[in-house]
Amino acid sequence: MDGHRVRLAAYPRCDVPALFVDRDGTVIEDPGYIADPDKVRLIAGAAATLRAFHNAGFALILVTNQSGIGRGLYRWSDYEAVAARFRDLLAAEGIAFDAELACAHSPEEGARCGWRKPAPGMIREAADRLDLDLAHSVMAGDKLADLEAGAAAGIPRLVHVGTGHGAAERARVLAWPAPVALTVLADLSLLSPCAS
Repeated sequence: MDGHRVRLAAYPRCDVPALFVDRDGTVIEDPGYIADPDKVRLIAGAAATLRAFHNAGFALILVTNQSGIGRGLYRWSDYEAVAARFRDLLAAEGIAFDAELACAHSPEEGARCGWRKPAPGMIREAADRLDLDLAHSVMAGDKLADLEAGAAAGIPRLVHVGTGHGAAERARVLAWPAPVALTVLADLSLLSPCAS
């Protein structure tokens, strides 16, 4: 199985800081192993935050674990159908990601591949391809693994949202000895490009 996917925009932003975001539970609702494009729903306020970061000069980078593929629950074609619907919803808001990276490995396989969060492989791959400024970037997600990946990649500003798995993960996140600045928010709509 080909375990990784990278999709770059036609003219991605390069040599700038980036907002790295998880997808399921952070930008879209997470019903669990989403494989049906009809179930794609943007989380309220997420699009506005993506737009604010874009307007502030950040690249927008999606980094998503998709272990449902590795577990045999759905296929890459299902992922692509969901991703297409996701892009359509964002396009209606005037937003597009500069890069989208996905890892399909199960947790057991992911420990070896280096891409599955909490490993930093997807972040580093995007940074290498687009010459991104990680030292001024932000990583946002609903799971501790998202934050650990950001920290391992050298991102200095980590944001945990309470949507998706966020509420269940919040205690683990707060107990984690974060090596850099950590902000906890109810949802992505509360995140600003300006560090507070």
